[in-house]
Amino acid sequence: MVCGGLQNVMTLIRLLYGRKRAGVPRQVVIGRSKNKKLEVYQGYTEQPIRCICEIEDENAEAKTVETIMPDGHVEMESKFKPEKGRALVTFGHSQYISKHLASKFVRRDDGCPFIHDEDKANSEAYPLAQTWTVNLNKRFYETFEQIDELTVSGYRTFKECMKKLFTSSELDKYPIRCYRMRREQVNPELVFVGPRDLMAVFLEDVDTQKYFSISANQYGFTSWFVPKGKWFPRAKTFVWPDDMEEEVVLFTREGNSSMTVMVNKQQFILEKQFGEKV
Repeated sequence: MVCGGLQNVMTLIRLLYGRKRAGVPRQVVIGRSKNKKLEVYQGYTEQPIRCICEIEDENAEAKTVETIMPDGHVEMESKFKPEKGRALVTFGHSQYISKHLASKFVRRDDGCPFIHDEDKANSEAYPLAQTWTVNLNKRFYETFEQIDELTVSGYRTFKECMKKLFTSSELDKYPIRCYRMRREQVNPELVFVGPRDLMAVFLEDVDTQKYFSISANQYGFTSWFVPKGKWFPRAKTFVWPDDMEEEVVLFTREGNSSMTVMVNKQQFILEKQFGEKV
């Protein structure tokens, strides 16, 4: 799903010229969000922890990586070729997916390596490793420091999932490592919080979409961004949760790019702290 049409073209042109906010005043956006009964915060702080799987064997087979969200949505699917400096990564905190949502993945003939479907009769959910790729370059090691994996709650699940994706012998040779950001990071950009239905109404406004460099429709929104070191804008799509009352967080993520993203509120607060309420 890519939203927009003409609006997408205008967003692309604006980003090509380096204009992020399209001249829409932040106070206008704040006012509109409050009219929709959303909460607004002045940024957030974080010091995230990540689990890393770096298989340095260049002869290892390429793998298909599914980034599965706790709500069952596949955020992205990509091919990954193991080599030194390229790794798979997940959050340091534990994540789960309900057995109902996981069934379409674990019932496949080849199963799903990113869901640890251990059979616990008294549990309604399986441990999940929401996995994506990362470059372990100089910038990564300058930003993160290695920590004891036994202090990280998501370590065991990620290890078991990587054993299914690769092999136990490969994991013995190239063990899972855990890292924490060296210094707490402050993001000053506005953060918007509220139920999914009110957030969707908030993003219907064209000027609001311009402010966030997104294009939205009834299914979700497409967020446009320019990766660092690149010149041409790229897009990523976010789908609205099925539950109209689910609390979601809309914010600007800074890193390899600056882009508007949306996550479940419970996931947000696992490793981020809201700034002052506006």
